[in-house]
This record gives sequence, C-alpha cells and structure tokens, in this order.
Amino acid sequence: MNLRQLEYFLAVVSEGSFSRAASALHMTQPPLSQSVIQLEKQLGVRLLDRHPQGVSATPAGELLAGQGRQLLRWSERIEEQVKMLGRGLAGRLQIASVPTFAWTHLPPLLKAYAAQAPAVDVELSDPEPAEVLRQVAGGQADVGFVATADPDSLADSHPDLGLAAVKPMPLVLVLPPQLSALPDPVDLADLAEETWILPSKISGFPGLLELAEQLWRSAGTRPASIRNVSTLQTAVPLIAAGMGISLMPRSIADVAGSRVEVRDCLQQVDPLHAAMVWSRQLPPSPVLELFLEVARRTYTVEL
Repeated sequence: MNLRQLEYFLAVVSEGSFSRAASALHMTQPPLSQSVIQLEKQLGVRLLDRHPQGVSATPAGELLAGQGRQLLRWSERIEEQVKMLGRGLAGRLQIASVPTFAWTHLPPLLKAYAAQAPAVDVELSDPEPAEVLRQVAGGQADVGFVATADPDSLADSHPDLGLAAVKPMPLVLVLPPQLSALPDPVDLADLAEETWILPSKISGFPGLLELAEQLWRSAGTRPASIRNVSTLQTAVPLIAAGMGISLMPRSIADVAGSRVEVRDCLQQVDPLHAAMVWSRQLPPSPVLELFLEVARRTYTVEL
C-alpha cells in the first residue's frame, strides 16, 4: 500500500461514489477503480461494499479510513518538516561567541534570524577567542564571533576558516570611581601611574593587548604595571574596586554602569573589529547558509 492508493481510497469513502471521487480528484474513473481493487488484493480484504447508490466502507474499510486519514496528516507534516529542514528553516544552529560581541551586538542578528527561521533551535556558548576558532574549525560550532585587532591577519593565519569583519567596536578607557575628576577625553599621561588590567595575549590571535601596546607606543608612554585577566568581564569588578584601569569596547563598559567611570582617550585609539567565522572545510548546512545570508543583510558585508 502506498500513499497514493490510500488517498484514492479515502476520496472514494468520503464521496461514497467512484464517479464523484474521480471528479474530485480530477481523474477518470477506471484508474481510480483499479487502484482500489489493487489495494483490496494487496491487503486480502474487502474494503468497500458496492451497491446501486454507490459504495460504503466495510468494517475493515472503516478502520483503514480512520487510520489512513491520520497517516496522511502525518505524512504531510513530515514532508513539510523535511522541506523546512532543506530550506534551513528547521534544525539546530550552534553559535560560539565571545561575550564582548554577544552581549550587545549579537541580539539584533539573532532577532532577524529568528524572524525568518523560528523553528531553528539556536544554541549559544561563550568560549574565549582561540576556543571559538577551534570549535568552528572542528565542527563543534557552526559559526563563531570574535573581537580582533586585525581581521586580515587573523584570516591569513586561519585559511581553513571563512572570515568577515562585521562591525567595528570603538574602545574607551574604563576607570575606577576615584578617578572621576579626570576630564573627558583624558590624556594617557594622566594615567602613567595606573595599573592596566587587560586580557592575556593569545598566541596567533591579534587582540586587545596588541591595540593597547600600539596606543602606548604612539603616545610614548608605558604603564606602571599590567595585570592580565582571562576576559574583559573579569576586569570590570577589579576596576570598580579601584585595582586598575582598562581599555574596552563601550558596550562592555555600559554594562558596568555607574560602578566605573568611562572616558574617551585624547590619543587616537584604533577599534577592535567583530569578526564572524565559519568553516571552509565543512559543507554548510541549510541552517548555516540561511544564517550567513541573514548576517550578510544585517551587517551589509560580503561573505
């Protein structure tokens, strides 16, 4: 028994007549009658009682009609789900993003994506930058977001990854409350005696520390001391406690609120760049293809 035979049989039961069922199905009566006869032979049971007024279902036919309608609904649902999966409208998408980007800049993209693919199960993790790249390259994450000082250098060092710089992230100085009297913008010379709190250097990954060093060189200064932390989020409570200052995207500083002081820097500070990465070695799933297309429109970038 196939679904076409079942559909024909249900039409005959519903109409109570082969001729009316054939008309409803936009077909001639002989092939319809032959299909039902063949179905009865395959099942080894009479499904219809024929009489002058038309046909009626036998007990076996009533059972098949009741279960068959449910089966057709299931098949339609399965067909739609398969089509949605093929178009990237269903399934699972795993995103790995550093918090520096995820907190403020990722939500608009996720909102735009959810509007197009509400049935996709989005999973979000927040590993450190090198782990984001590792997960994407290894297939544990479909797509990743990192914040880097030099997208071109990062792309050159990871030819197995596709990379697109999607958003500049301007940097500001984040100071403890006791430095609230400093002007805005503030000269680095006024911070010469302060301890800087910055993420540790990551081998092969140009990040915030490289931008800070570039800033110090251009200003002809050097911090009294540098304290390394795992993430910028770790630095915020230390700064609020008066243990040092930092350089970070304004989005992170804004989250800290009134616990810290935020100042622009008198000297020119190059921004971090948010970059989206995906594997060039693994074939993209329909879910990922749709996400990349939404990202391209959201950030107006070439991928």
